[in-house]
Amino acid sequence: MKKYALALLLITAILMPLMAGGAQEAIKPAAAAADVNTSYSGTVMMYSSTGEDVVIALKNAFEAKYPNVKLDYYSATSGKCVTKLSTEFQSNSVTCDIAWLADPSAMINLKADNHLVQYTSPYASGIDAKFKDADGYYTGARLLIMGITYSTTSCSDAEAPKNWDGLLADNFKNQLVMTDPTGSGSTKALVYALTRNERYGWEYFKKLADMGTELQSSSGSTNNAVAAGSYKIAFGVDYNTKNLMAEGSPIGWHDTQDIVAVPCPIAIPTGAPHLELAKLLYDFILDPDGGQKLLTQYNITPVVDVVELPVGMMTATEIASQALPIDWQDLSKVSNDLLDQFDSYFKK
Repeated sequence: MKKYALALLLITAILMPLMAGGAQEAIKPAAAAADVNTSYSGTVMMYSSTGEDVVIALKNAFEAKYPNVKLDYYSATSGKCVTKLSTEFQSNSVTCDIAWLADPSAMINLKADNHLVQYTSPYASGIDAKFKDADGYYTGARLLIMGITYSTTSCSDAEAPKNWDGLLADNFKNQLVMTDPTGSGSTKALVYALTRNERYGWEYFKKLADMGTELQSSSGSTNNAVAAGSYKIAFGVDYNTKNLMAEGSPIGWHDTQDIVAVPCPIAIPTGAPHLELAKLLYDFILDPDGGQKLLTQYNITPVVDVVELPVGMMTATEIASQALPIDWQDLSKVSNDLLDQFDSYFKK
């Protein structure tokens, strides 16, 4: 009997470490899922001018962290998003919880019309004051850079200019395309930046119009027109072009010496039906380990400098220090006049 008891003790001593190891293995999935939060539930709606591929990636990452929350979205140009919002404000039937535009001047106008909720994210402190509203009504969430997109089938890298004035060369007559600034907040910013710069002015855009520059309704259709070989050159957006290049599209990209950068802000509209979830999504987008980190996978510059960047990508602070000045408050005031003058050249 004593021998039996001793044998049992020895077996137990041998098995205990193995059992403990098994228990440790068993809790690993729980540890790996520690970032999952099931305390929130419902549906949150986002209106965004960001590329739909980016929005879908954001949706997947957000829903992975909050599996009981569904992220729906409306993807369109900034102009269309603002028009949709305006209609909802007028009918008192807002369905949007988060608006993410490529037009800070539009956010300024929405704020002035009392159409935005004041909210300061805990992540906002890590964002440069240049990229956010001092009163906490909106915050830049990504930076896009305007540059030169060219067709690799009809335009060599050597022929493609490296600055805006190079587009006025005779070999680009009837070979230029750009996105209509009426719908595109980023192109509107470019028009403002260049017309306020003594090197360009309105005369630059008059010359572009005389050269037969065509307009497209969105940056996606602009890129497609160049990729199809219909045009040699386009006023492009960095991440759209670089993503297509990575997919094998026959287009190329040149950064310009005169940088035009647009901080693309997020905000919560007044009347948002799911305010708690809106703030949750707002925070996720600004989280350096969440939405900000995800952006770099799509060649988009995050607004926080602590995120590890791909080789060759400048930080938000570096871009802000080198970019052409844009007075967003002034742009919000003169936007209609700016577009009218642009139209007088291009929409005769």
